[in-house]
Amino acid sequence: MMTLQNKKILLGLTGGVAIYKAAGLLRRLVQDHGAEVHVVMTHAAQQFMTPLIFETFSGRPVLTDMWRGGPVATRHISLAEQSDLILICPATANCIAKVAHGIADDLLTTIILAAGSKTLFALAMNERMLINPITQANIEQLRRLSYGLIEPATGMLACQTVGRGRLADEQTIIDAIDRYLNGRRLLQDKRVVVTAGATREWIDAVRFISNRSTGKMGYALARVAAREGARVTLISGPVHLSPPAGVELISVETAAQMQNALLSQASGCELLFMAAAVEDLVPCTVSPAKIRKSDALTTIPVTPAPDLTRLFREANPHALMVGFSVEYTEGKKRSRQKMQAKGLDYIAWNNPAQPGVGFAGDTNAATLLARDGSEWDFPLRSKYRLAENLIETISGRTMP
Repeated sequence: MMTLQNKKILLGLTGGVAIYKAAGLLRRLVQDHGAEVHVVMTHAAQQFMTPLIFETFSGRPVLTDMWRGGPVATRHISLAEQSDLILICPATANCIAKVAHGIADDLLTTIILAAGSKTLFALAMNERMLINPITQANIEQLRRLSYGLIEPATGMLACQTVGRGRLADEQTIIDAIDRYLNGRRLLQDKRVVVTAGATREWIDAVRFISNRSTGKMGYALARVAAREGARVTLISGPVHLSPPAGVELISVETAAQMQNALLSQASGCELLFMAAAVEDLVPCTVSPAKIRKSDALTTIPVTPAPDLTRLFREANPHALMVGFSVEYTEGKKRSRQKMQAKGLDYIAWNNPAQPGVGFAGDTNAATLLARDGSEWDFPLRSKYRLAENLIETISGRTMP
């Protein structure tokens, strides 16, 4: 799991219906990620929700007034200076209009004016207000001034019509915060491809061969790579995970489909993380209907799945390639052999015999092996933290 431990965030709440979603976001920032959050509410925001719930989740008084409640003389300056990030959520058309034109007529807009471009706006408004040329001009002005923007989603709006303008979901906003506060641009503008999850090889219309991979390691790698400024394509087998914000997702099911997707991305790829658990066995024939129990096969003829890593290397001799190896015995030796045979530059060896390592869980441990003989041990930690370690280590060495 990513961490925002000791990060100071000022959460600015403006008067939009989506403000109710900010309560859940605040709870996650504080309780799940360890952030220190101070809340500022505009007068309009208080017409939708009272400060009490935000005080409960933040554990701190909510600031609502420029002129009352403790020191006021330079409050806006000190709050701007002490905060690592100003998050405006929801950011209404009215709020961004004020900021785009330098208007500071309440505590929140005064703080934003003092904080400058360390402000991140999570846009939320009715689609008609969003597409208004005035609003679009204000958004472009904020972009030119290097303010951060979290684009709104499309879905059901408060007026009961479907359109663009919904506040982005919590994970998208948290990913944006993570990029701003933790990102070091280690992969700035690099073209990165990540494969994740298991593949399925069908026996009949309802049965398939697969494995226990949940895709969590690959999704963590994609999330961290995007945070570090890469342009990421995630090729994923069936999983129960939401794709990271800012990542292009290609969903596949079989090894053959993953092969096609992977080779379509080979040109221009600079870094590949081959984290998918591609099922090794492919039935030679697939029944178009369910095989009845009375007709059940006693044997299933299979053929080996294509070697996707080797095929990618043939298509792109220059990309930096990182593979993953699950081995119980002689793991380091076998992983090195696999690295050489497949033309990998690095391989991360996981030993599922260790508690908390391997498929299905939220934690992992790995030994990263390099083709030049170097190696790094990463003891048990969250898969997100391991993804950070792998990317930090690899980006610090030779990149194409």
